Amino acid sequence: MPPKIKDICLIGAGGVGTIAAYILEKSQRARVTAVLRSNYALVKQHGFDIDSVDHGNVRNWRPYNVVSSIASATTNKQSYDFIVITTKALPDLTSSLISDLKPLITPQKTTLALLQNGLAIEAPFAAAFPNTPILSGVSMIGSRLTSPTTIFHQYPDVSKVGAYCHCVDDTLPKATQFDAARLFVEIYNAGLVDAKLKSGARCVLSKNIVGARWGKLLWNASFNTLCTLLRISVGDLLSGPGRNTLLEPTMREVAAIATAAGYEDAVSEDIVQLMLHDSPPTRSFRPSMLVDLENGRPLELDVILRAALRVAQEKGVSTPVLSQVYELLNVVQWKLVQRAGKSSRFRFNNEFTMLAPVLAKLDAPDLD
Repeated sequence: MPPKIKDICLIGAGGVGTIAAYILEKSQRARVTAVLRSNYALVKQHGFDIDSVDHGNVRNWRPYNVVSSIASATTNKQSYDFIVITTKALPDLTSSLISDLKPLITPQKTTLALLQNGLAIEAPFAAAFPNTPILSGVSMIGSRLTSPTTIFHQYPDVSKVGAYCHCVDDTLPKATQFDAARLFVEIYNAGLVDAKLKSGARCVLSKNIVGARWGKLLWNASFNTLCTLLRISVGDLLSGPGRNTLLEPTMREVAAIATAAGYEDAVSEDIVQLMLHDSPPTRSFRPSMLVDLENGRPLELDVILRAALRVAQEKGVSTPVLSQVYELLNVVQWKLVQRAGKSSRFRFNNEFTMLAPVLAKLDAPDLD
């Protein structure tokens, strides 16, 4: 007897979300309802054109269902097995999502899956939904929207997904949360069968997803932020003088924070060396934060830098380079909001209140 088809609501159908939706449906074990924003009408009519290192050229593809809002995903009393969130991890956007998600969650059925960048992104969802399993996922994928209906997927999809385990009492046993993670990974890998043979794409079930997030942060807090600050590609950063004076010191400061927090295995010297030498100096890749800046979208400073700096302060770890990078990008962020015309509503350091004109540009969420 074939496995029961799972109903999935995916929020954030940009570069990463669209590829995730395609994979989940390709598994033949899921039906995806994708929540779109400004490109809803175009995708509804024409679908997506995908140019993918994993899946080849796919034309006029659309998920099982597309809707224009989260509220529309609840019509006909539709219930979901998984809600997959691939939006940018921005404080105000997260607060808005949590409020809108409540009608979508069916007790003892629905699992949240957060495929987003950064540290501590799960905490607001755990506080709002204490009895709902939460999965956390990180990916190295290099996928982005190049037009409202066109996806360019440049590097193989290598993901790690695990249970966040925010609650371990009788109302939500740890086994239930691990089972949800295992099922999601099985479905995702079922959609990657061909891609695994072609490019090595895979989704790994992680038993230590917080550690995996620290490992991903080695890249995001160094390459992503410095390329954005300097407006250069990964190859330019590696081949220029900043490799030794900025890139490696920043990466080592992240490793020191993670080690102080108890995640030294995720940021070992071997992993640091791999991060430093894995990309050739000729690589022209422009990280997602740089692409956001170039398109006037808000930057994920809170979850990529500020969250790590909070831990550094708590653990007494010195971060001279990382702190300076954060302060400089904070000014860049301020300028983005100032250009949106309402800088008086922007607040620094202790709180970020992002603006509607800037959030309106969040149709292209990407994870590096």
